Amino acid sequence: MIDDEIRLIDAAKEYLTAFLMDSGEFYPFAMIMDKNGEIYPLEHEVTEEHPDPRSLIRLYEQTFSNEIKTEYTLGILCVNVLVNTNSNRLDKKRDAVEIGLYGKSYKKNVLLYYELRENAVIYQELVGQG
Repeated sequence: MIDDEIRLIDAAKEYLTAFLMDSGEFYPFAMIMDKNGEIYPLEHEVTEEHPDPRSLIRLYEQTFSNEIKTEYTLGILCVNVLVNTNSNRLDKKRDAVEIGLYGKSYKKNVLLYYELRENAVIYQELVGQG
């Protein structure tokens, strides 16, 4: 991972922590980095109380497609997921954030596992996806 990707993930963790501590989950959200390295959350107009996460994901991906060609260099899309794991032959699910990193000519996907505790969000391993 390059330094800008790590900076963007670290900035997203601040939002993730606030969302997870407040409600234990979050809707997909995105941030974008400009050519000067400044990071901004992407705002969207929500017209319904519980928007469809797939429509939010499509909206953010379209924004990246349009904006990362001009004044922006990198985008991040975070989605709350449960990942099936096989631990000692027992099916177990782990909480994770599916992170899409969108550059000018590439897209990377990683998983950031986390554990929600009473007063903290504990971020665990960051794993690349195939």
